[in-house]
Amino acid sequence: MMKQKRLVSVIGMSVVLISALFMITGCPNKPLGKPQYTKENFVLKFKNESGKKCYVEISGRSYSTETVIANGENWESSFDFPPVLKTEIPSDGTEKSITVKDVVVSGKSPNLSYFYNPRFTIEVISDSSMYRGKLEDFNSKSKTQYTEGTFHIKLEGNTFTVDFIN
Repeated sequence: MMKQKRLVSVIGMSVVLISALFMITGCPNKPLGKPQYTKENFVLKFKNESGKKCYVEISGRSYSTETVIANGENWESSFDFPPVLKTEIPSDGTEKSITVKDVVVSGKSPNLSYFYNPRFTIEVISDSSMYRGKLEDFNSKSKTQYTEGTFHIKLEGNTFTVDFIN
């Protein structure tokens, strides 16, 4: 009986000492998770209705749809995506698909999640010095906004234009 009381006392004292140690040093905070970003490929369709040889280059970045609040996490509010270099768009009106790769569309951590919308910067480049190219920005409000239609390249005077028609 005496040994049992002693064992209970030793266990009780151990619990008290460990509790005191945690109270003095404090419990470690839950480690913050590093955000994981989801990337997708976007297929954009182009149609050259100018009758003249031209090329397009696509660049841009994805922006968070909300104000990013980091809360100690390493969140990014925007990301550049890899550019698509000079690609010929057939002058006979044939539709050409171009894939823009690794576009960030969302981010998630244990505590937060954000959606990102891409802004595509499309530059039409003339093959001839007789015509001028054009640079246009297209801000996407959804993942499918510019993947379900066609970008139409036309010639107005001596300048190429690009419009999107869904």
